[in-house]
Amino acid sequence: MKNTFTTILTSLMTISFLFFCHSSNLNAQCEDNSNYWIESWTSCSTSQSPNQARGMSNWLLFEFDEDQAIGTSTIWNANRPGESQLGAKEVFIDISSDGTTWTQVGTEAFTWEKGTEALDYAGFEGPDLSSYGFIKKILITVISNHDGSNCMSIAEFKFDINPDACYGIKDECGVCDGDGIPTWFEDADGDGLGNPFESLEDCIQPPGYVDDNTDPCDNGLYGWADMESLLYDNGCTGCHAEGGAGGLDLTSFEGISTGGNRCGSEILTGNTLVGIISTPDFMDCSGEIFARPMNDRVGNALDQTEIAMIQEWIDAGAPYDCACPPGSTDSDGDGVCDASDACPNFDNSLIGTPCDDGTECTQYDVWVNSCECIGEEVPDSDFDGVCDILDFEPLNPCTADGIVGGLEPGLWIAAESNDCDQDGVSIGDGDLDDFDACINASGTSLDPDCFCPGSSSIAGASLIKHFGVNLNAVYHGQGLPDGVMSSTVGWQDYLDFQFPHAEIGQEICFDVGFNSTDGGVKFEINELGSYKFYNPDTTLINFEPHTFCFPVFVTGQQTVRVTRHITGGLRVDGSSLRYCRCTEADPKSKYPSCVCPGDIVEGTGTLGITAGFWDEDHADGFPDGQFTAWINGTGDSLEYHYEELPINTEICVTISFDNIAGKVSFDLNGNYFELSNQTGSEDYQVGQNLCFLTTEEGEQHLKIKEAGSGSIWVDGTYTRACADCEQDSDNDNICDEDDICPGFNDNYDEDQDGIPDGCDT
Repeated sequence: MKNTFTTILTSLMTISFLFFCHSSNLNAQCEDNSNYWIESWTSCSTSQSPNQARGMSNWLLFEFDEDQAIGTSTIWNANRPGESQLGAKEVFIDISSDGTTWTQVGTEAFTWEKGTEALDYAGFEGPDLSSYGFIKKILITVISNHDGSNCMSIAEFKFDINPDACYGIKDECGVCDGDGIPTWFEDADGDGLGNPFESLEDCIQPPGYVDDNTDPCDNGLYGWADMESLLYDNGCTGCHAEGGAGGLDLTSFEGISTGGNRCGSEILTGNTLVGIISTPDFMDCSGEIFARPMNDRVGNALDQTEIAMIQEWIDAGAPYDCACPPGSTDSDGDGVCDASDACPNFDNSLIGTPCDDGTECTQYDVWVNSCECIGEEVPDSDFDGVCDILDFEPLNPCTADGIVGGLEPGLWIAAESNDCDQDGVSIGDGDLDDFDACINASGTSLDPDCFCPGSSSIAGASLIKHFGVNLNAVYHGQGLPDGVMSSTVGWQDYLDFQFPHAEIGQEICFDVGFNSTDGGVKFEINELGSYKFYNPDTTLINFEPHTFCFPVFVTGQQTVRVTRHITGGLRVDGSSLRYCRCTEADPKSKYPSCVCPGDIVEGTGTLGITAGFWDEDHADGFPDGQFTAWINGTGDSLEYHYEELPINTEICVTISFDNIAGKVSFDLNGNYFELSNQTGSEDYQVGQNLCFLTTEEGEQHLKIKEAGSGSIWVDGTYTRACADCEQDSDNDNICDEDDICPGFNDNYDEDQDGIPDGCDT
């Protein structure tokens, strides 16, 4: 068996792993020597070692919560009475920090002595692991014991942790969790204070350098800042401020340089100022002063050290800046000596004046104290990488040059959220060309507007099945929306509509109205999945139409079942799907105009039985602009007979309506269907060609009746069929002379690009 132990007390200096000690049986041996042998680790069968190189073996794994710096170790072999012969004899020790790479301790196996089974058994010294660095896992592999049996046993391990090891990160100077290489500052005048302008980095403090940086005058001189503090602290500025006694102003460098009414500028020469302060009857600039010195006339007199400081300052030329005594170099001639000038080659008088930083996307450029020309950054309001001042459309992330698409300026970047071509796919969603709506995350879009731009069309679905709805208006739900609703779809009712073909990602739309605030509609697609929508405007409950759109998720014919969802009823005003002409998605892809556009034979039907209306002769033959009288009601009808026609012959009847909800029913060879007013026209003198295909070859019998609102008028009929081919080599019902893709069936065009699959590369 294998055993894994993990300590949770890694802060202790010694970590012991015990294999025994019941609290009720704790004895002196346990307490004195930590040699716990009553319960030991024992393994009588092998298993795969964590170290693949050890293979199937008897092994014991010690694992710490974190890497440990381990020094010496102590081992107690099996010592339980009668079981010391099971103690480990030939042993390998491997260490690892990750459990993958293992390092063997020592050059060969260790040989451990057998336990004595004595009560004072103190174990033996194990290997010193300090040279192996930090360790997380220690693997003990026992090769043999002291009696040659299969069972191996060990009593206890103790590992001593090095308390001085660095458990953090050593910096460049070898300091655990240190701050890195320290900075030292030159102390030329030896006052313990360093020059902030002269520094170096070193792990060891260099001679003549300190860690202080508060001495800007490392030359040992005093400046006005020192004098100003001294005079103020001793109360000298109480009487000698601006307009004070004797005209002497000690509150500013300009004031003391002027020197008052008696001395003027001579006050900062020789020992004049110090004499006035400390010498009785001093001979000042205008003669002898017959009075006590200033120091004797104030309560807070300057001491000798302070007087010496003043004299030392005057002897050095009474510099304003201690770093700039008289005669100091001023390379740029701006009145600030090089030693104190942050920019010795720059005229400081320019600070605060306008400049040009050479960056186009900044404004209000000005020289600053660091002697740099810096401007205020111009914002990039649309975050497209081009600042507003250079952006022709600063609030449009899709362009910086004012034209969406094409090459943008070099700095322009596209945001993940951009959908510049408004194709519904953002850059973050993987749009391959965000400037081309016809290229999306999958490549070239299958949208008809991309395959046949400018010539794509829209068609509505055909009603193929219905249940539970009023037959009088059910067919008004087919075709494109025209403002006339279908019958009401209620509980358990449904309408099945069909589109001939659509590609994944194309969008189908339905116009639906509700009669309740919480009404909803469910669109089930090809019995594979569904979309659900709810009344988006609860103020509209009189079947006002709302448009709902959803993407196609499987390629091919689309059968859409429409049912109500939740409560109330709904009506359908039509649907729409965009397609390319004469592709599989075109409802008229099998019509002769697509199949054989250059080889069409036209004909007409023969008027047969009529009933319930007059001028029926105007319905005979080809349409000529002369309509019958009105036809309505259940008793009015007319019939046509057509001679032998091939399958997929187009039969058209020219009919006019006087009601937007007009509808006509057809019975072709016993197959019943209805077509509604296609254009919404209510002018009975304007005909519409209502066309459909034969579904079987041979003679055709067609019966026509009015089936909607208002009346219908009929102006004749015609047929269109493909001419007999001289040759159709691939039997796709398309003559070779019209065949786009000879040798393949031209009727298959999966991607709707107008090129049959057989020739589409």
